[in-house]
Amino acid sequence: MITTETINRIVGFAGNGLPVVSLYVRVPPDLRSRGAMVRSQIDSRLHEIRPMAEDHALGHDAMMSLRGDIGWIAGVAEEHSWPPGTVALFSCSGRGFFEQVQLPRGVRDRVIVDETPWVRSMLAVLDEYQRCGVAVVHRDSARMWELYLDQMREAGTLRLSGDPGRNDHKADELTKRHFRQVVTMLEELSRTDGCELLAIGGPRPELPRFLDFLPSDLRRRVAGTFTVDEATFSVGDLKQQASAIVGRYERSKEERLVAETVETAAAGGLAAVGLPPCLWAGSVAAVSHLMVQDGAIRPGVICDHDRWLALAGETCPLCERPVRRVPDIIDELVEVVIDEGGSIKHIGADTVLKEHLVAASLRFPLPPQPDD
Repeated sequence: MITTETINRIVGFAGNGLPVVSLYVRVPPDLRSRGAMVRSQIDSRLHEIRPMAEDHALGHDAMMSLRGDIGWIAGVAEEHSWPPGTVALFSCSGRGFFEQVQLPRGVRDRVIVDETPWVRSMLAVLDEYQRCGVAVVHRDSARMWELYLDQMREAGTLRLSGDPGRNDHKADELTKRHFRQVVTMLEELSRTDGCELLAIGGPRPELPRFLDFLPSDLRRRVAGTFTVDEATFSVGDLKQQASAIVGRYERSKEERLVAETVETAAAGGLAAVGLPPCLWAGSVAAVSHLMVQDGAIRPGVICDHDRWLALAGETCPLCERPVRRVPDIIDELVEVVIDEGGSIKHIGADTVLKEHLVAASLRFPLPPQPDD
């Protein structure tokens, strides 16, 4: 699982005088050719930076660190088989820094050498997914997990402390104390693991009582609840129920985001709907948040000099250079938005975006488009 500790470690790292290599490579879905294609792409990207490892102007320590980075990344490529999506590799061998992150979506292949890791592509993908804290609460016990990118990680267990005997009043007080301790654990899970959502389960008679103990901040994070039988529930069943809750929450959120953006655009506000205006918005770095219909593909053209994006054309109206035809202009738009610091959201819900394919909230009003 991609933990917040891993992300924070990567984001907070600095080479302190030594270069940091950040390499992104797409992993294709075809299992038969996946390994060979990934190794070939990684070798191609490493070839781009090999001359730097021989550049004495960088200094001996930097050269040796880069050579170590190239060796480590090449070795990882030979040893690992990653699932479809993208693998992001970060290395600064001179500081003993090596990290790899498997991303569920494809981003553009690239290698960047800088003083700090290139994390913009990684964060743009991960920002689309929310961590969910999952808790199963009984009157005398509680277990917690973190659900993220379809993986479950156990996050803690709590048992009722104290024996009430036959004293009903003492039993009730112990249960209240137990519930307050569970709340403290949930607050810690939200704070340290970055869980934006909560899915709370438990026996039907006890679940409403526990929910009354939640403070307003945690209550706002509850995406849904479910009932479980303490004697028969399994982690597999738990994951299925929690995933369904997160799925419903995400679809509702997507529907709301699309509706608000379409409404803003219709009122003449800072929003654009449809490919032509969104492509122009991407060309002038005006996109703050881009919504893309999941699976949408359209051919188009791009100017590699000015990054002008369009559905068709022969030359760029900004610089008059020839444009390059691409099989998917939406993918190019996504990469441009990421590079300019915007955020991306792929929409799977049934909304009007199925017709328009893309919509965007904007940083500023769009200037008039030049004549094609």
